[in-house]
Amino acid sequence: MFTGQKINIQRVLGLIPDDLLSKLAKDTKIDYCSKVLYGQRIFNLLLYGLLTTDRTSQRTLEDLFGSELFKTLFNYDAGMKVSRSSISARLSSIDTDFFRLAYEGVYTEFSKFFSSEEQLKHKIIRVDSSMVAETCSKLKEGLSPGSKKKNNEEQVKQIKFTAAFDGLTACAFDVFTDSTYTSEDKAIPEVIFKNALKEGSQTNIYTFDRGVTASKTFAKLNQEEIDFVGRLKTNRKFEIVNTDEFLETEKDLGELNLLSSQTIYLFKDNKVDKTNIYRLIIAERKEKIDTTPPHNKGKVRKKENIFYFITNNMNLSPKEIAQIYKQRWDIEVFFRFIKQELNASHFISVSKNGITVMLYMTLIAAMLLQLYKKLNGIGYKTAKRRFTIELWETLIAIIVKECGGDPKLMNKGYFSQFSVP
Repeated sequence: MFTGQKINIQRVLGLIPDDLLSKLAKDTKIDYCSKVLYGQRIFNLLLYGLLTTDRTSQRTLEDLFGSELFKTLFNYDAGMKVSRSSISARLSSIDTDFFRLAYEGVYTEFSKFFSSEEQLKHKIIRVDSSMVAETCSKLKEGLSPGSKKKNNEEQVKQIKFTAAFDGLTACAFDVFTDSTYTSEDKAIPEVIFKNALKEGSQTNIYTFDRGVTASKTFAKLNQEEIDFVGRLKTNRKFEIVNTDEFLETEKDLGELNLLSSQTIYLFKDNKVDKTNIYRLIIAERKEKIDTTPPHNKGKVRKKENIFYFITNNMNLSPKEIAQIYKQRWDIEVFFRFIKQELNASHFISVSKNGITVMLYMTLIAAMLLQLYKKLNGIGYKTAKRRFTIELWETLIAIIVKECGGDPKLMNKGYFSQFSVP
């Protein structure tokens, strides 16, 4: 094992309670009419594939299921086999509630590793969306954002994955394939309301980018007493109610300088909506930067040095508002993590049902790796590498213990080839 490790793989895998999957299988009746790919087996297969391969596919999962290492780890019969087509069919029709409830159960166990004080630090919920096109072009339904292709070519279909990230992992998410969800004004609020309803409290503060722009969206969040911090476009129409005075020492917002703090009404349907009041913080970057990429220096591009922050929380200071919005970037890092380390940009199913299952499994794998990363004080890439190595070491230890040093005693043909005369 690695020197100085604070937590091993067995403890991390303990996030999945032994009786959780069997109970969920019984409650959801997921195994009804299933011969081999029971809910718990496909759960283990998908998790094993995500954690031990760089690019999981249906063919890879078929090979993994047939391997003696996989069967030894989960104590499956040596003669069990599944085909790639059976995996595909199962993913397209399996009950996603089993995986949703498993994800929520693991999230509950995951949260126990953090004190109440630590959990309070993660009450800022970053919400954003990520589009995935790879392997989704064969979807019967999907989003096709952007302009139409030339020569009447069929547009590439995409799915939208919208998540609420609490600084540790995704606490809520949804998959959208309907074209009406191209707008963030529909996708992001839906995930926010789902998470707020699940938690049963309004203690969180949700932050999101300028994709959320509609006055009716802000109004609904306000009416539901859900605190938020977002951004407005600098040309947005509003009516000033009050302008706050502030000391020179309050002007420093970190990387920004405070220009003004106001309470405002927004325009709704070309009329001032006086039923909802907001705070508008206008700030300017301290050091003006040229955001034009080096290879586009010949092109004119607007520099974003002025920021309009909007919130319905009247108690936060301008600096707190700016810092909350800055933390929104954390979800971009999370998206990059699950795409690069867990291959979330490549789904092994082209059905919405299968994609949803894979996203639940990806987020469960992410929680295992993030806990391993946090408690061992290492980075994402190191965590994935060491986690995989330690999983292999665990498998080897199981094999050695079972066979007593002689692979032939495993009574499995795969290991007999390694026997010593």
